[in-house]
Amino acid sequence: MKYTKKLQILVLVVILAMTLTACSSSGDPKKPAAATAVKDTLVYAIPISPAGVFHPTLQYSNYDRRVVFLVYDRLLTKGADGGYLPSLADKYEVSKDGLTYTFTLKKGIKWHDGQEFTAEDVAFTYETTCHPKFGKGYDEFSMMLLGADAYHAGKADRVEGVKVIDKYTVSFTFTKPYNAALVKFIDKPVLAKHVWGKVPVEKWNDETALLKNPIGTGPYKFVEFKPDQYVKLESNKDYFKGAPQIKNFIFKVSNADTQQSELLNGTIDIAAIASWKEGDLKPYTTAGIKIDELPGSTAEYLIFNTTDPRFADKRVRQAIIYAIDRDALVASILNKHGLISNTIMHPSQYGYPSDLNPYKQDFAKAKALLKDAGWVDSNNDGILDKDGKPFKVTLQHYDDASAPVASALQQYLKQVGIDVEITKKDFNTVLATLQNKTKDQKFDLAFMGASYRANIGYGASNFWMARYDDATSKALIQAGSEAASEALAKPIYQKWARYINEEVPMFILFFEPDGTAYNPALLNYKPVMYEWFPDVEKWTFKK
Repeated sequence: MKYTKKLQILVLVVILAMTLTACSSSGDPKKPAAATAVKDTLVYAIPISPAGVFHPTLQYSNYDRRVVFLVYDRLLTKGADGGYLPSLADKYEVSKDGLTYTFTLKKGIKWHDGQEFTAEDVAFTYETTCHPKFGKGYDEFSMMLLGADAYHAGKADRVEGVKVIDKYTVSFTFTKPYNAALVKFIDKPVLAKHVWGKVPVEKWNDETALLKNPIGTGPYKFVEFKPDQYVKLESNKDYFKGAPQIKNFIFKVSNADTQQSELLNGTIDIAAIASWKEGDLKPYTTAGIKIDELPGSTAEYLIFNTTDPRFADKRVRQAIIYAIDRDALVASILNKHGLISNTIMHPSQYGYPSDLNPYKQDFAKAKALLKDAGWVDSNNDGILDKDGKPFKVTLQHYDDASAPVASALQQYLKQVGIDVEITKKDFNTVLATLQNKTKDQKFDLAFMGASYRANIGYGASNFWMARYDDATSKALIQAGSEAASEALAKPIYQKWARYINEEVPMFILFFEPDGTAYNPALLNYKPVMYEWFPDVEKWTFKK
């Protein structure tokens, strides 16, 4: 079975290599490519296939989001210094009372189908997230917009706070000062109203053809999606920042076991670092492969189903965290390149407190908490029980790379009397289980990863995975986002961070470093935290 899988991967590698060679050749297949021709196809390795939800406001997965961020564009992007850079917007202004953000858009931008981009598209994108039947729920940004509640309740036919002032000017007015607004603008690319406005919002999730054939304003146009194989994009020659210099951009689904050899032989050009062990990095450095490392923004979560009576008790959740040696996980799996967080927040963010419970491994404390919650080993078989039922759980994880963590968790929990069965499923299957709250989509524990975004409340926006709906948490996040300045927001976010540190509906085991290995011939590529493709139109290969 293992041999067959590797053979299939090898065949795919050969086929794709042949395809890419063909893409790089001259127009006449009878004539060989000129020796000085610049490589015109970039292959970007991803470990998991996109789901095919190439939609700016509906996508859930980082792998769909990567495609979205190249096909579509945003009002603003994040700079290397942490500031905001204009993109679709030429400039923006914030009113003195902090309530209204006004964007002046660049003129002459075209959608990939030739239609003109206008303020109507921007307003449409953000107003539809307030629709009562929008498929991804009613998020914090939408709730804060003036008149959004009335629209969401069906009492108004538009959102009062979203205004098209003229063809190239749009404003957003919030009910209260909203210090996280700009972060949201860098995170939601803009939809084409003339495409999605023809479909009722409640049917968007069912529009497979549109979801898998996106039309954006971004640097690359969508060409083809082969599930579990690749997504192919091509340069948008009319891109308003200048036509990308690399003609073809391919996201290739590549097994972590083969990525290193593929980078070394030139079949792929960019891949995430799969292992930070010195022995695994040495072949890269020996071959001249470039390595770039940023502070980690990809969180690896342990997720509790808080609607399960066992995990509804926070003492049980705390006990499980106390059983885990996170420092040992970081040392053994990431060669000490990882970052520990003690709440659902990135440690670099301004609201992160220094006095959080670090949950250092303590089996005695874990056992005491479980006993206090009513779990004892009544028959001395090594497994805790309560009301005649043994403490047996299933832990879902999402790929081969996460297997070592899952195995370690299994052993840690065994030490405190919890019997863990491990099940590996593909990422999109686990994600679908977490999204679906029906009785046939139950889960106990899950180990999942997610790339953090720049806003402090991002972690709380992922609580749906744990089915955790807590009024105190919501109120604190809301209050923090409504504060007029970061100085006023900081103590509120700190209070929320401490609260979640105690509640632990889900827990960050560690942040992985954002590391990439890439073709040394690739020029002008410099990763930025929170941005995958900064200045992608300038990337090129040296001759």
